[in-house]
Amino acid sequence: MLVRVLAYDRRMGQHPPPLILAVAHRQGDATSESQGREFSNALELAARGRVISGRPLHVVRIGFSDSNQLQTELSEKHAVALYVCEGLESESERIAQVTRRLSVLSIAGHEKQITQGLAIGLERQGNTPVILIHLSAARAEGADLDAGLLSLSRLVEPRQEEP
Repeated sequence: MLVRVLAYDRRMGQHPPPLILAVAHRQGDATSESQGREFSNALELAARGRVISGRPLHVVRIGFSDSNQLQTELSEKHAVALYVCEGLESESERIAQVTRRLSVLSIAGHEKQITQGLAIGLERQGNTPVILIHLSAARAEGADLDAGLLSLSRLVEPRQEEP
C-alpha cells in the first residue's frame, strides 16, 4: 500500500530517477532494527518492476541516532520519502522537523506518530488498511497530494498541547 500512496504525491514526477524511499529504525534497538530490515525487504519486493510517475523506486535503510545524522543521510541519499519504524515514537516531532526542512514525505505505522507531526500513517483496522493523513504536516513537507488519496483517507488532527 505504501508504494501506491507515494504515487498520489504529484511531485514524485518532478524528482530525478530513481525515487529513494528511506526506512528509518532506531540504531541499537533490536526490535526496531528487525522491523526496519523486514519492512525494507518487503518494500523492495513490492517495488520490484513498479514505477511511480515513470521512475523506479529504491529502498534504503537508515539507523537513526539523532536528527542531525538523519538529515545528513536523507540529504546524501536524495530520499523523497521516509518510513519511520517502531522505536522512534519519541522522536516523531524531531523527525518531522527534518522532513519539513528537506521536503521529504514522512510515513509511519501509528496514528500517535501522525498526531505528533508526521504526514501519512498506514494502519490496519482488522483486515482493512487505513490511510491516515495529517494534512498540514504533508503540506509543510511540500507534498502535493491528489484528491483521490484524500477521499480514501481519514484526516488526522495534530496533537493539542495541554495548557
